[in-house]
Amino acid sequence: MKGPTKKQQEMLIYISSFISEHGFSPSLREIAEHFNVSPAAVHYALLSMEKKGLIERNSKDARSSVLPEETRKDLTNVPVPLFSSEPDKKTLENGSLDVLYIPSNLSSPSTFAFVVSSWSMKEGGILPGDIAILDKENDAKDGDIVLGYPEGGDGKMELRRLRKRKTLMELWPENDSMGITRSQKIVICGILKEIRRKY
Repeated sequence: MKGPTKKQQEMLIYISSFISEHGFSPSLREIAEHFNVSPAAVHYALLSMEKKGLIERNSKDARSSVLPEETRKDLTNVPVPLFSSEPDKKTLENGSLDVLYIPSNLSSPSTFAFVVSSWSMKEGGILPGDIAILDKENDAKDGDIVLGYPEGGDGKMELRRLRKRKTLMELWPENDSMGITRSQKIVICGILKEIRRKY
């Protein structure tokens, strides 16, 4: 089964929550109103999800969307550590008592999250107050947004875009008022998977 897009994932979470609360699935109009889109856009989104096997529907019933067992399992929320700001090396090692619940298909044993406090990625659309969800991976690719610090530094971490050069690694901010961090080795503590924002 092909996985959902980000928008489809949000729609699946809404449908699942609606079914849990009401005992039946939402109508096209209710989904459209929730996401502020047209019913036609919802219709095409549901058709696409049905083709992927993410939902099952009876076209004669407006409230017929059913989530197969595999989709329901993927939407099960699991806790991951949540830090109140960008963690430093020691804080990350010690862990956090706070947790964030995310769908299990976004989580791995190395997933963690923090509340963004820096303006370093503002031109990339990442703002203070956003929640960054990351995986503790060392195998970051050129261009990935990572949480890292220069080896031998003070362990203060920055959320920035990684650039790999011939002899150097760089942490680029997406904020013209901030400088680039350069080092022969950058310690990568997490690769960005998703940003969440409260409105």
